[in-house]
Amino acid sequence: MLIEYIGHACFYIVTKNGTRIIIDPYDTSIGLAPVKKEADIALITHHHYDHDFLGGVSGSPVVIDMAGEQDAHGVKIRGRQIPHDGADGGKRGMVTCYTIKADGMNVLHMGDVGCMPDDAFFDWAGTVDIAMLPIGGVYTVDAGGALAILEKLDANITIPMHYKTTHLTLGIESPDRFLALARKVHDVAKLGGNKFEIDRDGLKKRGRILMMENSFREGIYEDRV
Repeated sequence: MLIEYIGHACFYIVTKNGTRIIIDPYDTSIGLAPVKKEADIALITHHHYDHDFLGGVSGSPVVIDMAGEQDAHGVKIRGRQIPHDGADGGKRGMVTCYTIKADGMNVLHMGDVGCMPDDAFFDWAGTVDIAMLPIGGVYTVDAGGALAILEKLDANITIPMHYKTTHLTLGIESPDRFLALARKVHDVAKLGGNKFEIDRDGLKKRGRILMMENSFREGIYEDRV
């Protein structure tokens, strides 16, 4: 499985058999370079402009934007709604997080989770191999909230997302506070790139946090097709 962090909450996954999955493509009004990818499946956690812009996604993807179970192109995808805020969705509504089961692994994208989910959520998620978790606060959980979820989720690899970067215009937190807290109790590795390949044999016994570069970072970004 190839995992590419495009930026913000947007990831691009290519399974071993070549199925291409885009998650939460953003509108360029947030300051980031355009998403230009061809996909077979598009997962949308919620319909905010920084998560649901399909204008740069080519191909004829199966678009999934709701809870439930679906098999698409041989990939089992499950969605579950969780609050976008700490008021049970009363301020910003709900978001759909997704599990993607492919290549013998369970990948979880938590969307803009705004508070600690209930116990039923963790039962639903099951054993998570790779988790994408927001850490930037304001619209999602902040550093402390993200760490609490991380510890309860106990994924093998946790990839932080949805935080302030150089070009992002949204007023959210940088990853600094999260990393300062996380390093006290967790293994933190910096990838130094925006993509990596992994299979089940590549998982380690001890969980770790993996900070990825963004595809739009100066010197990495290419005009993707």
